[in-house]
Amino acid sequence: MPSRILAPSPRAGALLAATVVAACSVGGSGSMRSVIESPAPVTAPPRFVPLDSAKVIAPADTLVGDGCLSPLADPVTGIQIILIRSESGLGDYLAPSGSYGIKDGQLIRLDCNTGRVLGIVRR
Repeated sequence: MPSRILAPSPRAGALLAATVVAACSVGGSGSMRSVIESPAPVTAPPRFVPLDSAKVIAPADTLVGDGCLSPLADPVTGIQIILIRSESGLGDYLAPSGSYGIKDGQLIRLDCNTGRVLGIVRR
């Protein structure tokens, strides 16, 4: 008896797509769905830099590396921040308690390509 190849039905494809979308949207704390709650703190530097300053390319002020680098440092005070999550060129970083007026449960969102502070988001 010859074997038959069964093609998936359009309904099965739609069900699979809906399952994938639902699974991706259950992000919890790892999700970048947090919106910027407030602008960059006035005490934050215009940008954070890698600890190894050789990773900074001047004059374009672009950070070299794949994805978001961690840790980064405030070039004036030396305060270090640690990457908690990243997506699409954005990174949410944890700063030491009390730094830059950030409250518990808040993170600093940076543009990972430049280290520029975009604002404050919920953890």
